[in-house]
Amino acid sequence: MEIKEILNEQRIYAVINKVPILRESEVHLFEELIDLYQPHRILEVGTAIGYSTLLLAQHAAKDGEVVSIELDEVRHEMARYYVGKSVYQDNITLLKGDANEVLYQVEGPFDMVFLDGPKGQYLRQLEIILPKLAPQAVVLADNILFRGYVRGEKAAPHRYKTIVKRLRDYLDYVENKELFNTTIYPLGDGMSVSIWKGYSNEQTD
Repeated sequence: MEIKEILNEQRIYAVINKVPILRESEVHLFEELIDLYQPHRILEVGTAIGYSTLLLAQHAAKDGEVVSIELDEVRHEMARYYVGKSVYQDNITLLKGDANEVLYQVEGPFDMVFLDGPKGQYLRQLEIILPKLAPQAVVLADNILFRGYVRGEKAAPHRYKTIVKRLRDYLDYVENKELFNTTIYPLGDGMSVSIWKGYSNEQTD
């Protein structure tokens, strides 16, 4: 099945079943970033139904490999279904489980990471992933501005205060110039792009 057909089918499924996937306004940026960096090994947290997973595989280097983690069983099975219909099935490994546990088991190095699971867990997960990053690895984080509450003037409703605080903590971390060079793109719900330079610093000390 052609990748365009699979992606279209996924978009329809996502709308009908209220599954969050990349917004159309974000897809072009997402594809451009992957094309630009041409990663060989990619780690994704939050497979959902495999929409972004297939985009990662499609735009990665020719020998690109994607490892993706999903907690929800139904979404994991749907991702397996869609990935299984694609030409990228041999390039994608789908893992089911809590990323906060599974991340300790996956083996690096990874030269790209896409964080798109629970927003309040981004920093905790990044700290687990750091030892598995290749030098100059790229870390993408979706929904980083979270409805305008993270960097906007709007006060977050009580039910979102913890998520918003944790996303702010994440941004404070990746905007530490000793560790990362970070750019925030405001498209959709916001996406941050952070270039890891920790190992480069260590090598020059």
